[in-house]
Amino acid sequence: MATDFFTTLNTVKKVLALDFACKESDFDNEGVSLYPARELPGRRRFPFRQQSLGVATMGRGVVVSCSAARMRWAKINLSGLSRNDLYDPYIIGRMAGYVKRDGQQMAGPDLKFVCAPDIFNPFFRHDKTEITLVGEAELFKMVGDSRFPNSLGFGYNSERPWTVGALARCDNELVGMAVATADCDEMWQIGVDTLPEYRKRGIGKATVSAVSKYILKQGIVPYYSTTMDNEASKSIALALGYKPAWVELYSREPKTEGGQ
Repeated sequence: MATDFFTTLNTVKKVLALDFACKESDFDNEGVSLYPARELPGRRRFPFRQQSLGVATMGRGVVVSCSAARMRWAKINLSGLSRNDLYDPYIIGRMAGYVKRDGQQMAGPDLKFVCAPDIFNPFFRHDKTEITLVGEAELFKMVGDSRFPNSLGFGYNSERPWTVGALARCDNELVGMAVATADCDEMWQIGVDTLPEYRKRGIGKATVSAVSKYILKQGIVPYYSTTMDNEASKSIALALGYKPAWVELYSREPKTEGGQ
């Protein structure tokens, strides 16, 4: 169980090592480590693609994981690079060009934030906005509501079920929500949406705060993903005490299911 930020990072490292079929120490050592992709128990339950290419760093070492058919290309083009090189737009463009031949695109780089009990900074609204925690059954009623793509994603996924949601209502109108999905047993991801006309009022911060508090009480690591250029999204995470934990880049099919 993650009890503070230090143990939380250890949990993240353990899960990422399963995601990328590598050693935990690879994230601590300088340089690039290259591994064939494998579907290991305990990994985050995103689709395991037969054609894959993923890159992750927690700040020092970089791990590249890819399908067997892409290993030769990755060794030639990526293994001798530095951490900064791998996230350079030119190199990302080369990766994008390579996976495009298989009908894929590169997603990211995504910045991943995590929170822990000792750094959590809860936020409460003191106006008429009502924040309500709900479970899976209530969230099912909202399937197909396209106004909340980040929190509801592309619908329910039994591999990564919804665990808890925080609904924000103003004058009985649903104006925002944050929803957690059980990406693996030890880490739940939070997605958040606020209707455009209600943004910049702290509603997103309040819903993410409520969901984060619930997750932390379960002894689970809450994590939050955003693109590097989404300052509004990053500001929510930082205001609640979340800290950057890793950066990830991966190949996927266009318009794939939510998350990854």
